[in-house]
Amino acid sequence: MQIVIAGNGILGLTTAYRLLRKDADAKITLIGPYDNKGCASLAAAAMFNSFAEIDNGTLANDIERQKFLFNKTATPYWPDFLATLQSESGLRQEYGFGTFLINNHGSDCLEDQNFDAIIAALEEFNEAYEHVKPESIPNYKPSVTGRAARAIFINGEGWVNPVLLIEGLKQILINSGRVNYVNAYVKAIHREGDKISHAILNNGEKVYGDQFLLLSGATFTDIVNASNLDIDFLRIFYGVGSSLLLKTDAMTLANCVRTPNRGLACGIYSAPHDSSHTLIGATNNIMPYPADNANANNVYSLLKSAMEQVNTDYYRAELVKINIGWRPTSADTIPLIGKTSISNLLVATGTKRDGLHCSPLISECLANIVFNENPTYDLSLFNPERAPVRIYTRDEAIKIAVGHTINAAYQHDFVPAKNRMVEDLEKYYTQDLNKLHDSVGAYDWGIPPELINMYRYGHIK
Repeated sequence: MQIVIAGNGILGLTTAYRLLRKDADAKITLIGPYDNKGCASLAAAAMFNSFAEIDNGTLANDIERQKFLFNKTATPYWPDFLATLQSESGLRQEYGFGTFLINNHGSDCLEDQNFDAIIAALEEFNEAYEHVKPESIPNYKPSVTGRAARAIFINGEGWVNPVLLIEGLKQILINSGRVNYVNAYVKAIHREGDKISHAILNNGEKVYGDQFLLLSGATFTDIVNASNLDIDFLRIFYGVGSSLLLKTDAMTLANCVRTPNRGLACGIYSAPHDSSHTLIGATNNIMPYPADNANANNVYSLLKSAMEQVNTDYYRAELVKINIGWRPTSADTIPLIGKTSISNLLVATGTKRDGLHCSPLISECLANIVFNENPTYDLSLFNPERAPVRIYTRDEAIKIAVGHTINAAYQHDFVPAKNRMVEDLEKYYTQDLNKLHDSVGAYDWGIPPELINMYRYGHIK
């Protein structure tokens, strides 16, 4: 079987790896630029966080709960997956387990609510964790005003160095002798009848195959728009995110240290990269097009938060690298994973910031489908040709968006006047979002808060 994979990010690499292990006769063509420009995983911590990503209300919402359960299912894959990868590639992997979740006062009470929701979820699922004193966390040295009031240690959630992870996967694929690794972009895929006949590369070359997997991350919609598919997939946006790699030497963390989600993102987090470097993240701006460079304000905010909320001694750390990645985010914020109405085309994208964490599970599902087996997990929620899933009611969506908008303001040095300013802002944002919902016909459903600007400026019709 000739299998063509469009995309050499974490899903492309792990799926190629799974296919090799599943069928000794499979021949794979993996297409993607060697420099992995825009690769979301290379700008990630990367953390194995499921519970630490829970928001207040997540598990009470049926759709959000289903997404969480999928994410949670992927976590146990990682210990064996990393050990096998290290053995087969011959390259050392830097990783560890155990996440410190801190509850500080870098924002408003939304963070407290999310912290409580995470503890409630850990209790519900009987997940191992323990309360710890914030001052006992190794190399945690925040400013006086940025210190945490509470902290817990989640035993099963950890981190991996994404650079070494991807290099290890590439090494295995190249050493196999059965993977043709093409340094190019897929510009389009060509449909003939009910099948894809070939992929068209940016250099004009054509690549033919029996099975095609479109695992191209945030560039998915660009490829679909240039192709002859006659399928109305949900649009995939660029979740442009920045992170910072610091040389921290003796100040380097041994475990992830992070806050709960806040301000429509994952708060401030810090994770070991290796024994002398720490990665600080991350920002997230949903955009209809890619960005090649980090926003100056995002870099400033990350540095400021790292020095005030993680370790004040980071003022003398070396800024080694500013990372930027494009998180693929769908028009309803739910991934697209699985078979399509084209008999030999599978897709996986829209994973937002969960792609690396879920890659062992997603790749296993895709490999099973390629060989006409049932996927490991029920993928019906992620049907690639679905209509948009309406996750929230209108009132829910507006309440969440207003809360996160005010929360984000506090993270960016907002100091309200000693009057009713906050209440007035809440009223203003609520009125504004009600008008926006009316203007796009969202009467009995709510706009996902992170996609408000995509609706406001007409990028989602």
